[in-house]
Amino acid sequence: MADKPLYYGGSKSSPMYYGGSQPMYGTSQRPMYYGGQHQYGQYGSYGSYGSYGTYGAGAPQQGEDGTIVGTLTVSRILRVISQRWLSVFVFLLLGLIVAFAVYKISPTIYEAKGEFLIDTGRNNTRGGSALDESMIVYGNNYAEIFNTRLTEWRSPELFTMVLNSYRTSYPASVVPEDEIISTLADAELELIRNSRIITVTVRSKSPSLAAALANAYAKSVQDLMTEKNKERTDLAVMQIHANVEKVRRQAKKLADDLLEARTTLKVDNLRSSLEMANTGLAKVTADIFALEREETQLTEWEKLLTAVHKDPKSFGALGAGTPRAQEIATEYKAYQDAIFAYEQSLSVCTETHPEVIAKRENADAMRQRFIDAVERALQTGRSTLSATRNQLTSLRAKRDSLQAERESLNQRIIKADSSLNTLENDLDVARRILEDLTTQENRARIEAEAQNDLIILGRKASEPKKPVLPNPIIIFGLGIVLSLAIGLLFVLVMDNFEDTVVNLTDIEGRLALKVLAVLPHVRRKKREQVAKFVVEEKYSQFSEAIAGFRNLLDSPRYEAVSRCLLVISTQPGEGKTITSTSLAISYAQSGRKVLHVDFDLRRPRLAKVWDLKLSQERSFSHVLQSASEKAPDFKSLVNQTGVKGLDVIASLPPDGVAPASIFGSSVVADFFTWARANYDRIIVDSPPFGLVGDVVSLSVLVDSVIIMCCPDRTHFKPIQFCSRSLTEAGANILGVVVNDVEVASASAFSPATHHHSYGYGYGYGYGYGYGYGYGYGRSRSSKGGDGDNPVKNEKGEAVEEPSHIVDHDEFTDEE
Repeated sequence: MADKPLYYGGSKSSPMYYGGSQPMYGTSQRPMYYGGQHQYGQYGSYGSYGSYGTYGAGAPQQGEDGTIVGTLTVSRILRVISQRWLSVFVFLLLGLIVAFAVYKISPTIYEAKGEFLIDTGRNNTRGGSALDESMIVYGNNYAEIFNTRLTEWRSPELFTMVLNSYRTSYPASVVPEDEIISTLADAELELIRNSRIITVTVRSKSPSLAAALANAYAKSVQDLMTEKNKERTDLAVMQIHANVEKVRRQAKKLADDLLEARTTLKVDNLRSSLEMANTGLAKVTADIFALEREETQLTEWEKLLTAVHKDPKSFGALGAGTPRAQEIATEYKAYQDAIFAYEQSLSVCTETHPEVIAKRENADAMRQRFIDAVERALQTGRSTLSATRNQLTSLRAKRDSLQAERESLNQRIIKADSSLNTLENDLDVARRILEDLTTQENRARIEAEAQNDLIILGRKASEPKKPVLPNPIIIFGLGIVLSLAIGLLFVLVMDNFEDTVVNLTDIEGRLALKVLAVLPHVRRKKREQVAKFVVEEKYSQFSEAIAGFRNLLDSPRYEAVSRCLLVISTQPGEGKTITSTSLAISYAQSGRKVLHVDFDLRRPRLAKVWDLKLSQERSFSHVLQSASEKAPDFKSLVNQTGVKGLDVIASLPPDGVAPASIFGSSVVADFFTWARANYDRIIVDSPPFGLVGDVVSLSVLVDSVIIMCCPDRTHFKPIQFCSRSLTEAGANILGVVVNDVEVASASAFSPATHHHSYGYGYGYGYGYGYGYGYGYGRSRSSKGGDGDNPVKNEKGEAVEEPSHIVDHDEFTDEE
């Protein structure tokens, strides 16, 4: 093999090779990817994983935020300007050139200004009218008056007056009428702030025409307002007089209607009848009240006498006016005396004594006489009560009749009064309005002219000496601003349409993923040398970067989710195998027990990296394929390496193996259970995400996923699709490892200078920039040299050897 360097991954513009002379993963002379014809195509066919239009193989599309310029931030704008300042500068130069051309071809314009003053009588004569009161609210605002009159001052009628005034003042002028009208259409009227002065600004190519038209404009405004004031005064007086006559006719008609209503309704007669009805009703009501009181008394007497008639013993005192009260009282006293004599004799003699018997008979006779007297009184009271009730019925009927008559009279009087009041009120209002209108008519005749707006000519326009247009400050300033804005927009659009990752800002900002580590470019001929570079060069920048990455994963933030890691990429050649191997070696060197697993069952690489001789009984893919027949012994698949603490499980090429069926079985989950029980760290090397779907099923079985990224090679759409798909599947994505970053010089890999600070092509906060593609220099056993063993000439002096030359005769096909 020759000693010229061989690139793992190709140059920036050429296809990637795994060390052979043929395109990677294919046999044709065109670049192929797993046998397909297009980048990101699925194994051997054009289509599902990353076909055109899926995630980025075709033309770049619009930004992720839905705009052509992408997300606008200060940091992004400053970055884009710093990277593409030359484009912005070119746009600035073009803007200045265009501004200069505009300045040269723009016509020369002169400006003339005349003035006139506007005054109004409302300032000095406050008559208390509605218009005057509104002027107080507006604070004598001449801007309002100006805006109101502006329509008249910009009317075709005024333009005609200006044209006639100009022709009268300059009869020899040959300026076309169209040019004058066009110039007047562009004329401006402006009220000077906090004043009554109005300026007339006229612009024209001719300074004399501009001055003449400005003066003619002011004179025409004065003439127009004089005519309008006269018309307005005549119209105001005529309108008020018409209103006066109209109201006078209304007042006369109302007076006639009122007189006729009073004659027809006869309200005085109705009021006399109502008074008589009220008097009769009052008398009848008093009589009814007296009889009702008498009826009540007789009813009470009837109840009392009825009770006494039934039981003489219940007799008590009688009220005054009780019928036959004296007779009843006399008989009752005789009855009580007889009872007393009977009881007295009974106390002396026995019941059968003749004297006792005689007195008992006398008492019974007195009782009967008392009852008869009460009966007579009861009959008399009942007769009187019946008569009283009959009289009450008659009086009540008369009262109801009088009440109905009174209500009828009241209704008629109310209706008549209402009609008369309405007519009287209308007549009174009409008379007051007539009086007010008559007063307004007289005042309007006196104040009409004082209420008009007056125009007084002020300073005349003089012929301008210097043009106002074109203005170089405005033209060149606007040219600079617009050119810078268009230039900035252009570079932002170009940056947004850039489909490949070019810096850390793209990853952390546009992709919203964390950058976990930045790995420098390593110059070795073969993949195996790069994969074990951490062992060979312990003090190199690459080894330090891997160690720093390992320390980050061991930090408290990531320690709980970094025991089982899956390293993936979106396309071949991004260094996932090298990175996973280097990370596994670094973990083993730190004293951990580490298992490195090759899960790229379609394109296994670890066997060649570690130079392992495998049989199908110890091939990981074949054992998993036959797991349905017998339970696999995962321990028998482990291969020892030259690194203490690091074990590897590798596979043979997939002859007779169907990886899709393996990833869908439970044996994969059983393997991870076994690995977690026997190792401190498990590092899994997977197939590229954009090619097959194995990564999705693996991502949910590990603790976390790490995505590989190569500057100027990794595309946005695949890595965005990868991140979204894995997140939706439930995977935990730790972040991105940026790989293959070109260093500034090969001497930076020297063990004596590994601790020095180093700079790279595109600067970052990490101190790295971008190189493109893994490149391999000469090994120590070759004729040439690498970064640690530079090539020497015949005199023993170190000479620089070009690192970008690729000799296709040096390629070795790993297949």
